[in-house]
Amino acid sequence: MFSALGSVFNYFFNREENEDDDSETRTDNVQSKWPDSSFIVKEQEIQAFNTRRFDGKVTHVFGENGLVDGEIYFALDGQHKPAVGDAVSVVAKQQYEDGGWYAEEITVVSKSWEDEEEETEVERKSACVGKITQLGKETGMINSEMEFEIENCVENFKPCRGDWVTAELETLKLSEDEEKVSAVNVEPLRQWTFDGDVSAAMEDHGYIDGEVYFTPEVCVNNYRPRRWDKVKVTAIESHQGKCSWRATHVVPCSSDDGGRSNPNKGNCYKAAGSGGWVIPGQRPQRFQNKLKLPQKLPSFPVPERLRDCVWCDGELTQLVPELAEVLTMGNYVQRFSTLLHLEEIQQEIDIRQFDLHRVCLRRCGVYLALEVPGLAEGRPSILIGDKIILTDPGDPDGPCYEGFVHEIHSSEVLLKFNPEFQGKYNGEDYNVEFTFNRTSLRRCHQAITLAVRHLKDTVLFPSSLETKMPQIQLSKPSAARDVVKLQATYTGFGSADQNNSHSLPQNTSKHSAEEKGDGNGKSQYLPSINSWTQDRIQFFNGSLNNRQKAAVIKILLGQSRPLPYVIFGPPGTGKTMTMVEAILQVFSQIPASRIIASTPSNSAADLLAERLVASGLVKESDLVRLNAFNRSLENVAEMIEKYCRYGDDLQIISRYRVVVCTCNSAGSLYTLGLKAGHFTHAFVDEAGQATEPECLISIGLVAGADGQIILAGDPKQLGPVLMSKYSKMYGLELSFLERLMDRSLYMRNERLFADHGGFDSILVTMLVENYRSHPAILALPSRLFYFDQLEVVSDPALTHALCDWDSLPRRNYPVIFHGLRGEDMRETDSPSWFNPMETVQVVQYLQSLLNNPQYRLTVDDIGIITPYRKQVEKIRLLIDKLDVDMVKVMILSLYPLSSG
Repeated sequence: MFSALGSVFNYFFNREENEDDDSETRTDNVQSKWPDSSFIVKEQEIQAFNTRRFDGKVTHVFGENGLVDGEIYFALDGQHKPAVGDAVSVVAKQQYEDGGWYAEEITVVSKSWEDEEEETEVERKSACVGKITQLGKETGMINSEMEFEIENCVENFKPCRGDWVTAELETLKLSEDEEKVSAVNVEPLRQWTFDGDVSAAMEDHGYIDGEVYFTPEVCVNNYRPRRWDKVKVTAIESHQGKCSWRATHVVPCSSDDGGRSNPNKGNCYKAAGSGGWVIPGQRPQRFQNKLKLPQKLPSFPVPERLRDCVWCDGELTQLVPELAEVLTMGNYVQRFSTLLHLEEIQQEIDIRQFDLHRVCLRRCGVYLALEVPGLAEGRPSILIGDKIILTDPGDPDGPCYEGFVHEIHSSEVLLKFNPEFQGKYNGEDYNVEFTFNRTSLRRCHQAITLAVRHLKDTVLFPSSLETKMPQIQLSKPSAARDVVKLQATYTGFGSADQNNSHSLPQNTSKHSAEEKGDGNGKSQYLPSINSWTQDRIQFFNGSLNNRQKAAVIKILLGQSRPLPYVIFGPPGTGKTMTMVEAILQVFSQIPASRIIASTPSNSAADLLAERLVASGLVKESDLVRLNAFNRSLENVAEMIEKYCRYGDDLQIISRYRVVVCTCNSAGSLYTLGLKAGHFTHAFVDEAGQATEPECLISIGLVAGADGQIILAGDPKQLGPVLMSKYSKMYGLELSFLERLMDRSLYMRNERLFADHGGFDSILVTMLVENYRSHPAILALPSRLFYFDQLEVVSDPALTHALCDWDSLPRRNYPVIFHGLRGEDMRETDSPSWFNPMETVQVVQYLQSLLNNPQYRLTVDDIGIITPYRKQVEKIRLLIDKLDVDMVKVMILSLYPLSSG
């Protein structure tokens, strides 16, 4: 597929390399005619040698590029594109005599699915990911349940049993009462192009690098591989015995002996002193491909000695000396394991405060209902699946009855107990003991254990940077397209033109003409990207600033891997926007990638999923929003509802190209026993608000192979929310992001990296352009925390709209700190707090803003936040009584370590 596209590019633009610089062209976007079913491509502002109009059929689609009739190239600008099989009307131009043709305009005449019989109504809906489980001459089955026809596979894809594929689901309404669902546009899930060695070659099959299966039919030009042959391979993800990939295209590497390895040629070097030639051996890999993540989640019980020490207020450092030591690889597991146990002990203490004595349950259908005071306040916080223990107050030595929460209502929970107890219960009084789910803490324990074993000090304690060859190639921009073509590769730039001034510099080039010390008195020259790449890579979000674009480029190249790449900056600088663009670029440009994108909270994960879906670049079969089984989808945005899945079919969920979830929910994927390389990229947004063990849950999924880690957040903002004073005291409050930023590699060095904000751009990008705040709000944090580099680029029409408000103590300074001598209060039936004076004051400010006709503010322009649920209730009640339009009043989002 890619070789065909490459030959088309060479055919089109073969003569451009000999043209003078004056012949460079640029591309402009032509106004879209999508409502008229037309697709406008990028028009070349050159004198066409010839022009013709004809009708044809789309035969290939490669992302935003494709071919008509297998030879006419088109490149789209926009989200809409014709599909393979669509009949189109084309206006094509020829740049040179005998040169290739490119489509200037494409108009869809009929969609490929409109060619059905007129009496059969076709409705396109949904999509699926699965494995081909059955295959016949004309039809096949996906996941043993979805039928597809071989002719409905995309061009040049010959399916095989075991192939992992994506497909669109098509519903054919045969009659009013009869319909048929089938899969169409069946295509490989992932594709991998690389150079490898034939590790085994039998008569009917063979293996490449011990992990890619191939058959003689995929070898071009009757090529017969032999063991140790060097070959170029295109493979798709497929389950073939112990292999996870199936080769679809195998050709020998160019050499004098037809691709055979020759010990007398290749990468030999001259030995010092002896004068002889040395044939290099194979170095051991730091991460072995055979690495497999564990499937079982251990219990990790709290040591009784530690619990007794906390209850007795003993000296913890005497019991666990590692708490007083500097964090190292040697004490890493013991230290973090103790901190997690301390947090668990405090959560046990806290939840004991909500135990109930001598309460009666009521029957509610098949459940027993328990009324819980403060349930609406989240005190205690109860989730579906949590365990509640009943004990008989008159028989302290009697049995305890374990019930599980099945439903949660405003003031009560519905429970199911042992059937015998459930059947005989007749309104007796019982004591109630609440518990919390330990699963998230157990996943954190597992994450730190695996991190030491697999991620090692390279990721946990990075001390030196060994830049790797980029994951993608930046080919020379042609005269006909002012956009760099990115091509996924795993072999670096060996085939690139070394004399090409537009090629990426090799590892021996200088980094911004500056040297970086390696800690041993030596200098290490780091590679850099020529400035033109920022302007010529085709970004999906055209509003990104230069620093955001630079961060995306660095992530795409991945030269720092496995060291984490960090994006940080204050609120409003576009960290999440940059992460979304980077995810889309990796997804589009690296066909073999599989991404795990996680955040500490569900709300942040939903936002990430919403922006990815809103881009229009990921299909339903590309992205999945993985939710914990006890999460309600009532507050989930409608646009991502169809992307949401629970953990009931993790085997399929884990195969999606992009998995979005919380850090905690990512731990459920460990139960599959995934192999190294299953996930290639781990993105963690809001990383500064996650504890280090929590962050490592998702990071650990890219352990081994050649995984890449990207962290986004702000170490200067509030850190993780913890309950234990001891876990805070001894370092659990320090996020992985903040700890990394204190390492010498990640620290600011104005002398070495003056051109990049003082940070090594291979590892860190600090975003400084703020799109949200007034200069008066930014001035202080910029000076205290961000090296006085923050820039105000927000719209003055918004940030300065209320600068002349009469209630401001200082004109043109839109900040109020209003001190009140109020009193925090609680009602008898609620554990939550409220402050009446603060409630009245905030509503007075609200009235002043809404009643001023000069500002024309609406309820959508104002938000009120408070740390207490009861305060939210009181503010809403007062707004309603005063007949003021209701604005959004919400509690400050704080989530503990155990949240899902």
